[in-house]
Parts: sequence; C-alpha cells; structure tokens
Amino acid sequence: MLPVRRLYTIVLLAGAGGFAWLGYSLLSHRPLGGGVCLIKQVTGVPCPSCGTTRAIDALLHGHFTESVLLNPFGLLVFSAMALFPLWVLADLLTGNNSFFYFYSRAEKLLRRKYIAIPLAVLVLLNWIWNIFKGL
Repeated sequence: MLPVRRLYTIVLLAGAGGFAWLGYSLLSHRPLGGGVCLIKQVTGVPCPSCGTTRAIDALLHGHFTESVLLNPFGLLVFSAMALFPLWVLADLLTGNNSFFYFYSRAEKLLRRKYIAIPLAVLVLLNWIWNIFKGL
C-alpha cells in the first residue's frame, strides 16, 4: 500500500497532467486523442481504454451519448479527474486523510474475487467493444 504523501503526490501530478493535456487540446482547438495509444500503434489492436480521451472531449462538449459510445471508461476517468485532485487538496488543507482511507478500502475491496472478476469481465467486454467498433 502506498504511503499517504506518495499517493497524494501521484493523484495531484496525474490530475495536473490530465488537465494540462485537456487544456492544451482545447486551447489549440486540436482534437483529443488520435494516435496516443502505444498498444494500438504497435499491434494495430485498440486497448480497453482506447477512445477514453476522445470520450472526455465529447463530454466536455456536451455530447454524452457520443462519449459513452466512444468509451464508457471516459465517464469514470472524467469523474476521477474532477473529484480526486479536489478531494486530495481538501485533505491537505484540512489535515485529513479521507482520500487515503477511501483508497485503502477500495484497494482491499478490489482484491476480493467476487468484485475483481466481474470488473475484469467488464474490462474485457469493453475491450471487445473497442475492437468491434474499430477504434
């Protein structure tokens, strides 16, 4: 398990990187995604998360259905990008570790087979969806 400080640093850096990428793409009026996936570039087969960046772009432009069709993971990633850095900052300002406790509980929960297996099946189904639609 990650120490609190390391986890919070990772969350804040990942959030800053994600927001920087979104900001750059939106300000430069360039479409998000498009050739970023190393797995697809090497194998020609989309990964389970292919289309997530474009799904977030669609969400930012109010195209909910398009976002879900591109990749349902976009909703999860966008929610995490919006919530987790704010939660970590609130913890840092208040001296709490509520995000760390949430992360610890989620990590333990995800190790249980009755949770992990259905989630793995959902990732597999999403991957099949990505391959089928030819992202």
